[in-house]
Amino acid sequence: MSADMIWTTVAFILTLVVILAYFLGERNPVFNVISNLFIGIAAGYAALVVIFQVIYPRLIVPVMFPSLGYSRALALVPLLLGFLLLFKSFPRLSKIGNLATGLIVGAAAGVIIGGAVLGTLYAQSKAAISLFDPVTGIQSGKLVDSIFMLIGTIATLAYFQFGGIRRPGKVIERPKATRFLANLGKFFIAVTLGALFAGVISATMAVLAERLSFLVMVVQLWMR
Repeated sequence: MSADMIWTTVAFILTLVVILAYFLGERNPVFNVISNLFIGIAAGYAALVVIFQVIYPRLIVPVMFPSLGYSRALALVPLLLGFLLLFKSFPRLSKIGNLATGLIVGAAAGVIIGGAVLGTLYAQSKAAISLFDPVTGIQSGKLVDSIFMLIGTIATLAYFQFGGIRRPGKVIERPKATRFLANLGKFFIAVTLGALFAGVISATMAVLAERLSFLVMVVQLWMR
């Protein structure tokens, strides 16, 4: 038996066990072994990527071989921050690692916020506004789509507007116009979530169909 056939057989057994465990709703010991194996392989792969694509080229090489044009002083900065992070493993000395933790969290927050504002909020606002451009929007026959998207945007934003009018002796109530737009926003939100859920189900069924096709292919291969 060739090496390819051996790995195909292993993949067949693992796939079959996972599918049966999913449909039967029971987690047998074999399924637990497969889950731990998957997590271990993923963790090992991530560790290799970090070592050979981050630590070795960006830390070890600059420190060990500064004559190749690398800056040893610049490489000592992540080395120092990584050393400070080790103190987070000790409760009494964890405050020493707050500097490195704060730098990581701050940098990550800056990247996330910048990406959300420029990549999502600005881009989505620009795309919605561009639909009303006389050249690319209205004159190209997209007036109905533009109006529909504008109504959906306003109604969805109104749904998340929780301000209201306070009257003596009564509960706080939204204005009638806001209530109407909020109810309309529920419809747009429900349609959006339904479409997303349908997309997730479709992707899951596609993966399941691909795995079932793989099982059939392996069985046919064995029967030859």
